[in-house]
Amino acid sequence: MVETVRQWQEDAQKYQPALQRDLLQFLAIPSVLAPETATFQRPFGIGIETALQFLVDIAKRDGFKVTRVADNMVVVVDYGPEDASETLGVLSHVDVVPGNDNAWHVTLPFSPKIVGKRLYGRGSHDMKADLIASYYALKQLKDNGFWPQRKIRLIFGSDEESDWRDMKTYLAQVGEPTLGFSPDGSFPVVPGEKGVQTIVIQFEGESVREDHWQLLKFDAGERDNVVPGVAKALIRLPSHYDINLFLKRYEQYVTQTPLVTGIGQYDDGNILLTLYGKSVHGAYPEDGINAGTYLAHFLNEFAFEGQAHAYLTFLGDDNHQNVFGEKLGLIFHDEIMGDLTMNIGVMHYEQSHAGQIRIQFRFPIGITETAILTQVQRHMGDLNAKIFKESQFGNQPHMVDLDDPIVKKLEAIYAQHTNTQKTYKISNGGSYARLLKRGVAFGGQFPDVEVMSHQPDEYVLLDNIPRAQAIFAQALYELSK
Repeated sequence: MVETVRQWQEDAQKYQPALQRDLLQFLAIPSVLAPETATFQRPFGIGIETALQFLVDIAKRDGFKVTRVADNMVVVVDYGPEDASETLGVLSHVDVVPGNDNAWHVTLPFSPKIVGKRLYGRGSHDMKADLIASYYALKQLKDNGFWPQRKIRLIFGSDEESDWRDMKTYLAQVGEPTLGFSPDGSFPVVPGEKGVQTIVIQFEGESVREDHWQLLKFDAGERDNVVPGVAKALIRLPSHYDINLFLKRYEQYVTQTPLVTGIGQYDDGNILLTLYGKSVHGAYPEDGINAGTYLAHFLNEFAFEGQAHAYLTFLGDDNHQNVFGEKLGLIFHDEIMGDLTMNIGVMHYEQSHAGQIRIQFRFPIGITETAILTQVQRHMGDLNAKIFKESQFGNQPHMVDLDDPIVKKLEAIYAQHTNTQKTYKISNGGSYARLLKRGVAFGGQFPDVEVMSHQPDEYVLLDNIPRAQAIFAQALYELSK
């Protein structure tokens, strides 16, 4: 079954009508973590369970062997000899981050819609389109009569956007494939992924005298791995300070600050400020506008006291526009893996109650989690808080030998399909591939396409789906022989 690049691509194109029908149904499933509907049978809630069952159903429809493993958290589709001594794994995930209806314009998050050459919907980019493309790549091989020497195993997880409990359980109970790739990344091949660690700053609020500046509440962000696109603060002014003057100063700040918008509202003695930045994947915070630190930057001009002042100073001065950690003394660069970055993903303050700041770092080989924690501690200023590493989730930097055959073969396949030079890249993001000793990320983000992961109006280019499918099909063919 030796085929040319053109044949791989033409064959993949034949599957697109059926693939699109499946993908539209898949995107309509709100597969967001929902602990309130979780049971043993559906560990992460109804939406994620529905998405996993959807994959079970289409795999059975197409004649594949399919099973549920890892305490119902993972779906496995096998193709190839049962007694094969080696397995090629393809690791994907069905879960997606939440979609804010108010932030979407083209369609609602879970009402997928094709507009021109784009398919919009939450999870279209991260990573349902590429999951379905890799599935159809295996179907393409099966339909053409190819029988691999290594068993090919599609491993569909369900907790990638949270704590990776699915894959940790899978690897503990089943073991890891001989080698594998995850289409939850970018082209060309990604043999290295930076380490990921969240630092949590936990603190208590405090009561404030009635006629002083009061930060009643401050909220920005829901997830460590997303740059907050919206921040809100509820303020009570001292009686001597003119409300209209305060609102005018906020309007001036928003007007004079590039790329942000906002609104101030007076309601029942308090002022509600809302600021809009730009939400992007937290792996690339330099591409976003962190609404939380911008709002803190504005509020830090005023005479808040105690914990509120320390909180606003930490966010709005000490760490505003600090994505490379320079204000924390954390600038670090590795020749192969690149720069350390940081994303302040969750900010919560409530007067007289517990509050929290969560900072996620992406770091290369050569710097330790302890060094990162120590530097944050040194720059706490007057904020009275406890600081610790998030224990549920964290990964060390991952690097596969650049001479490993999986790297060399995938470099060559991508170069053939795109008429480019053989090369690789390092990722700030984290994919399941990092859990395998010989695991790499491979696709489906093409270099010339805007990264839309976790953003409003998330979309994928329809023309890139068959391109990715053809590349995945040849990759499965080459790596399973």
